[in-house]
Parts: sequence; structure tokens; C-alpha cells
Amino acid sequence: MTTNLYIHRNQLETRVALQRDGRLTDLEVEHTGGRSLSGNIYRGRVKRIERNMNAAFVDLGLERMGLLHAADVWTAGLLPPRAAGAAGDVEGAPRGRPKTKPIGRLLETGQEIMVQVTREPAARKGPRVTMFVSLPGRNVVLLPQEPHVGVSRMIDDPAERQRLFELVHRLLPTHAGAIVRTVGEGSTEAEIGNDIAFLRAQWQDIIERYAHASAPSFLHVDLDLTLRALRDLVDPEMEMVWIDDDADRERVETFLTRFHPEARPQVRLHDGPQPLFQAFGLDGAVRAALTPTVALPGGGDIVIERTEAMTVIDVNSGSREEGDTLAGAQLRLNLFAAREIAAQLRLRNIGGLVAIDFVKMRRPEDRRMLEAVLEAELGVDQARVRITRMNQLGIIMLTRKRVRQSIYARLSEPCAICDGRGYVRSASDLAVEALERLRQALGSKTKGTYHLRAPARACAILQGQLAGVLRDMSSQAGVHVTIESDPRPDADIGVKVSAN
Repeated sequence: MTTNLYIHRNQLETRVALQRDGRLTDLEVEHTGGRSLSGNIYRGRVKRIERNMNAAFVDLGLERMGLLHAADVWTAGLLPPRAAGAAGDVEGAPRGRPKTKPIGRLLETGQEIMVQVTREPAARKGPRVTMFVSLPGRNVVLLPQEPHVGVSRMIDDPAERQRLFELVHRLLPTHAGAIVRTVGEGSTEAEIGNDIAFLRAQWQDIIERYAHASAPSFLHVDLDLTLRALRDLVDPEMEMVWIDDDADRERVETFLTRFHPEARPQVRLHDGPQPLFQAFGLDGAVRAALTPTVALPGGGDIVIERTEAMTVIDVNSGSREEGDTLAGAQLRLNLFAAREIAAQLRLRNIGGLVAIDFVKMRRPEDRRMLEAVLEAELGVDQARVRITRMNQLGIIMLTRKRVRQSIYARLSEPCAICDGRGYVRSASDLAVEALERLRQALGSKTKGTYHLRAPARACAILQGQLAGVLRDMSSQAGVHVTIESDPRPDADIGVKVSAN
């Protein structure tokens, strides 16, 4: 498998793309001056307790306050000391937290607390925050306040899982925990130890900053997109890292040498006449990732529609191959769709609730096979995914952890014409409204010429299908009516009267 990383940076933004075997699999964009908030740590002040939500709103010094649920509140002595045992089987939030208490018994208004952003602001919602801080390194994620040791679920060798568990357990202080990341598989004791030592020093620096700061104030920021991509995406299979900013070469090579001594991909500077993404054919793939429809091999497609509450994905059938049964064609289409949906969720970084409407299948064994394939495809996703079984309507629901903003938030904005709804009023409806406006104006019985102004697409109907109605109205009123076409699709409809 050929794997290349492309890093494009200019005055406005940084774009990072990961390409495997010629296909774009990961894409992230970070605007200059508008870096991601995820992973940032703040000293915040509790502004409001919402007992109905069992949550608090925390002032971080940002445009919107952070939302802190009671389950994410940490207090000293909340968790028991870490006990020896077997390797954890899930990468993500540690298990064993005590039952959630009412938020009013945990926090009070005006209290200053340390919080970390776990989810970016979205739509009208502010960032989600937690008091359980985690610091990601190359091989491990340090949990400085949680005595939990876990191993990524993608490391499936039981002996390796146990080795890593015991190694990390031995290197950590009793009050702290860590999760071994997928890239930590095969790491030596020295590599794990260096990671933990670096992250513990970073935590100590945060503690000192907290002690000398007042709320609301900023304490710590995660790496910028360039270094974060190198940390999270580079693996031993990567062949090339392409950059187009010569000023980045030294820090990229230094970072790779320190954090990826086993990989050592070549760092190449792109200085051709075309921009980096255009030269390697990535521009088209980026544009395609913003379109709702994705074609499937052998016919059919999936349509991805976003709403504020959830993302809805519809699977549409195509032509059936000669000699294929209906059940066989449905299964094959759904399997193609499952693989493509898993890839698109990762590429577009879609988080939250997702509803997938597959083509209905009668045979229970086909439904079980589809569920297994979808679960396996989602299993390699670095974001935590939870999936339900297919219901009687042929729909599978899943949730994907929302950490950073989707590419829609970074590369698109609500349409100025439809206000983000995805549709505009029909030309015929606008034409009917224009006639009603004219009828109201004619009721004043003012003498003169009536100038009816409307969007061009409505004027075409007024001068075509409704031309006779318009003539009758002007004849009965004994006035002259002119039509003024406005090229703007969202132009206001209005009537003015001028003296003859």
C-alpha cells in the first residue's frame, strides 16, 4: 500500500491530506488565526448551573461558553487508585467512573476549574468540555488524573496487549493513567518511557500555569495541524511527506526524527508551477468530498444529507447485473455502500448521530453480514463509533465521536440565497405572490403606471403562463402595468406607481 501525506500551507490556511493507494482517506483544514479548539485547556469559571440538564456552563473567555456535563466533573479522590489487571479493551474514555452525581453537589456558580475542550463548537452550540484532562503523545495518551491503563482496540495480539499494559502500568505513578495508541504497537520501554516523561512534564507546566492564572484564561494548546498530522498519521508504511513551504522543512524533519524514528518517510519540497494539491490531483477529491452524492462501484450511489440534529445517509440502488438475483443484487449494493460510508464518515469527519437507510433485504443472514462488514470497516476509524443493529425499516443508527470540525464547517458556509436550507422558493410561488402584491396595489385605485418588480425567474412566468391574467388585471383597473426583472434569485417583490 502506497501512503503519502500532503501538507499545503499559505497565509490563509493549512491543509493536510492523507492518500492511500491513490485515494484520499483523510482531510483536515485549519484556518490561520482560527485554529481548532479541541484539546485546548483553560482555567474557566462556572457561570450557570443547569440542573435540568445536569450540566454547567463554563466561561472560557471565548465567544460561547463551554458545556460541562456532571459525568465530566473531576474532584480530588473521585477515583480509586489504579489496580493491576488485564489490558483494557477500548481506546477512549476510561471505565469505572463513579455514578454521576447531581451537578449542584459537584460545582457551584463562580467556581474556577480546569477544563479541556473535547468537542468543537457546532451550529448554535458551544464547545463541550471535560475536567478529565488527557494529553496525547506519539505512543500513549496520558490521563494525569485518572488511574486507568488501556490499550487501543486495534492492537489485537493478546500477548502484545498484555506486554504494553504491564509496561505502561510500571512506568506510571499510581495516581495517573494512560492509553496506548494504535501506533504504540511494538514500542520499546524507552520509547514509551520517553513519551510518558514528556507528557508528565507538560502536565506539570499546565499545573503551574493554572496556579498563576485567573479565570477565564488559556493554559495549553495542542500542536498545530502540521505537527498534529505528523504525530497522528505517519506510520512505518508512509513513503513520502510532501510540503510546499520551505520554512516548514526543518521542523517537519526534526519532528519525524524525534517521534517517528522507525518510519523515516522522505520529506519532499514541492516547488512546481502548480499548487501542491492541484499537482497531485487532490483538488478534485476535496471538491467531491463536499458533494452530497457519492457513486458506488457497479451502479447505485449514496446521498449524504446533514441536518442540525443528525446526518442522514440514503443508499440508492442501481442496475442489476445480468443473471443476478434480486437478493444478491441488494446485498452486493449494501456491502459496497457500507465500505463507502465508513470511508466518507472518516474523510468528511462527520460526527454525532448518523442514520443510514440501506436498501431493504429480506434474508436475516444478509442483514447480519451487512452489519458485520459495516462494523469491521468502522473498526479502523480512529474516532470512537457505536453502532446499532438494523431495524425493521432497514435503518442502522450509529454515533461517531465528534472531536474536530467537519470539512463542511471548514470549507463551506450557508448559502446566502437559501440561508442554508438547501432549497429556494419556486418560481411559480414567487409569481403568484407578485400577482397578489399587484392586486393589493391596484385596490388603492391610484392612477398611473404600476411597476411590478420581481426575480427574473418569476417574471418569466408572469410574461408567459400568467400573461393573460396580468392583462385582465390591468384592463379591469384601467392602468398600465410594466414588469421589471431583477437578476437576483432572492430579490424582494414590490410594486411602485408613477404618474403618467
